[in-house]
Amino acid sequence: MMIFCFSLLFTAVYSHAAVDSAFDKIQAAVKEDMAKSVSEKAVLEELRIVKGAEYLGPGSGDMAITNLYMNGYSGRNKVLYAVYLRDGRLNTVNVVVEASYDMLADVYVTARPLSRGDVISGGDYYAVRQKLAKLPPGAITSKKDIEGKIMKSSVTDGVIIRSSYLQSSLSVKRGKKVSLVIEGDTVVISARGTLRNDAVVGESANVMCDLTRKEMSGVLVSPNLVKVKI
Repeated sequence: MMIFCFSLLFTAVYSHAAVDSAFDKIQAAVKEDMAKSVSEKAVLEELRIVKGAEYLGPGSGDMAITNLYMNGYSGRNKVLYAVYLRDGRLNTVNVVVEASYDMLADVYVTARPLSRGDVISGGDYYAVRQKLAKLPPGAITSKKDIEGKIMKSSVTDGVIIRSSYLQSSLSVKRGKKVSLVIEGDTVVISARGTLRNDAVVGESANVMCDLTRKEMSGVLVSPNLVKVKI
C-alpha cells in the first residue's frame, strides 16, 4: 500500500512539474504568437532549443516569460524565437528556440459519387482542413476552382477533389440528341430531344422535345442531359 501511494504521489508531482515547466510555457506562447505573426493556419510541429537548454531543467517551473518575439527564419517553415524568462529571484535569462511548423489549408471532398460529365455544385462537396504537407498532388484548395467545373472522370464519395479530375465548361453543338428531364411541382417526365442551339454545360439550352414536338428551354446540366422546369 505504501509503495502504491508513493507511486501515485510521484506521478502527480511529475505531471504537475511537466505542465508548469518553462519549456511548456514557451511552447504555449510560441503557438499563440505564430497564430498572430505567421498565420492562424500555422500549426506547430516541433520546438527545438537552440540556446539556453540549461535553464529549462526540471526546476524551471517558477520561471515566467517576460518577453518573446520572432527573430527571423532558419529554413523553410522554421522560425527562431528569442525568449526572456525571469525566475523567482528576479534573475533574467535568454533562451532561443526554433519552431518548425506546417500550414493548414481547406481542401474539398466529394459528398456523393460523381460521374464523368457531372457539373459540380455546392451540394456535391464539403470542405475539410488538412496540413499542406499531407495533401495529395493537385488537391484543390480554392472553392472557385471547383464550382461549375465538369467531372473529367468518375469518383466515389469521400475523395479529395484534384485538378486532374476536372475540366472547364464544355460546349455541345446544335443538333445533338440529349436526354430531357421535365420537372413540375408534382411530376417528373423523362424524354429525348434535340438541341436547337450550341450550348455550354451549366448554361441555358433550347431543345426540341421528341415527345411533344415542342421547343423547350432549360439548362444543359451535362453534355447529354437538359433539365427543364415547368
